[in-house]
Amino acid sequence: MTICELSDYKLAPEGSGNGFNKICFALSAGDVCSIKTDSAADARLFLRALATLTKPVEGEYYFNGVPLDFSDYRNLLPVKRKIGYIASDSGVISNRTLRENIFLTSYYFEDSIPFELKERTKKLCRHFKIEKKLDFPSAELNQLDLRIAITIRELIKSPEFLILECPEDFMEHHKYHIFIDILDSFLMEEIPIVFLSYDLNFIHKFSKKTILITDGSLTTVPKTT
Repeated sequence: MTICELSDYKLAPEGSGNGFNKICFALSAGDVCSIKTDSAADARLFLRALATLTKPVEGEYYFNGVPLDFSDYRNLLPVKRKIGYIASDSGVISNRTLRENIFLTSYYFEDSIPFELKERTKKLCRHFKIEKKLDFPSAELNQLDLRIAITIRELIKSPEFLILECPEDFMEHHKYHIFIDILDSFLMEEIPIVFLSYDLNFIHKFSKKTILITDGSLTTVPKTT
């Protein structure tokens, strides 16, 4: 089953990148795709495009077969809720507590903060050792704690697919194995993943396909060793 598809997708360049000219890409259940590129800027642009954070110049984005309407950001909110996006430009709201930031999705969609943690969320907070910091203002916490909060926030969405940018840089080394174990559970459920990583062990463990991004073009090939 195809979950998301980009058809003749044209994206304007960002930063030092080339942008993309009418690329095509499809992501199905069970796919795990690593990105290999000559341009980190284009890799990040592609990840943002998959997360519906970048409006295309031309082309269509289909989510579960339905074309998305980028004319108003509110049209995209139901889809954003179904996409896990853990990347360097994922943010928190500084004047809210860590707890409120973790439940940011519920706040947007239900206009309420569920202050009682569900068991799965409690377990994640406990494993990542931030349960005692949940009621601290985000502005008082360090960057690593905020990244963990972002990670938990995206995981508890129960996303239909997951986007990762350099997970090896996103958390402390002694907590990295926790994240690896969580990804293993995603694979068992055939939740597709697209990631950019420079950790060869991570790539070897998870990648099933390689997305090649070169000079504004994109192709998908079977995993190469």
